[in-house]
Amino acid sequence: MLHVTTRTGDRVTALLPESVDLHTAPLLRAVGNRIIDEGCRHLTLDASQSRFLDSSGITLLINWYQRLDRIDGSLSLAGVNADIHGLLHRLGLDTAIVLVPRAPAPDPPGP
Repeated sequence: MLHVTTRTGDRVTALLPESVDLHTAPLLRAVGNRIIDEGCRHLTLDASQSRFLDSSGITLLINWYQRLDRIDGSLSLAGVNADIHGLLHRLGLDTAIVLVPRAPAPDPPGP
């Protein structure tokens, strides 16, 4: 499910689940659409826990981007892992959706 973590005016940040796929997309769509219908213009999706994104998830992101773009809003994904970032880049979606890569894990302490 999509969990709203912060809401300030027309800006909302929501946490995406581990998998954004055929099984989770319908519920995510319903919640995300409600968030936008309630006045969100700038949606940031925290993808730090997301490990998998299939074509249903990509379609969902495109749909939200289009809805927000029509009202001069924006869609961002924060904490995106390298695999999802690479996929969205290859599809050219990084030119429309702001992607913030996940910070690399710190090196383990030395001996």
